[in-house]
Amino acid sequence: MSIIIEELTPAHDRKAFDCGVNALNQFLQRQARQKAAKQISKTYVACASAEPTAILGYHTLTGYSVTTPPDHKDYKKYPHPLNAVKLARLAVDRSQQGQRLGERLLVDAIYRTVLVAEQISAIGLFVDPMTPQVVPFYQQYGFLPADPGDPSRLEMWLPIKTCIAVAATACE
Repeated sequence: MSIIIEELTPAHDRKAFDCGVNALNQFLQRQARQKAAKQISKTYVACASAEPTAILGYHTLTGYSVTTPPDHKDYKKYPHPLNAVKLARLAVDRSQQGQRLGERLLVDAIYRTVLVAEQISAIGLFVDPMTPQVVPFYQQYGFLPADPGDPSRLEMWLPIKTCIAVAATACE
């Protein structure tokens, strides 16, 4: 099946999407387009090219300001807020779970982070996994704890150098 990932439009069928997590379903159905219209966040949907209005999965990106720099040698000396990109949401429809669509969506988010960094700067991609069970999914792509000193905090980040490497590998 050929998959396309594109920005959410009014033509996409948001109501039929069900990932099994009510909050993620409701965001797509009730808030994603409005937030995009107000330039708060952008949602990108994965669709089969044969059925371009059916949403198989999505991710939402937004700008992010890191007020406490991550514990990384490149940024320790910068006490001011730093620019980053936030992966606010990532969800896959139940019909597609277990088929690596989440991976494709994550790689797309990483690629878009690199594009942002080339235009205005960003130190990386940040994410707040919903549960500790999701952490290994992000770790396999090189995501690091945003605050290694606080194991109760789930926030993770992928440094821009790693984003660039992942994006380059995905384009090969």
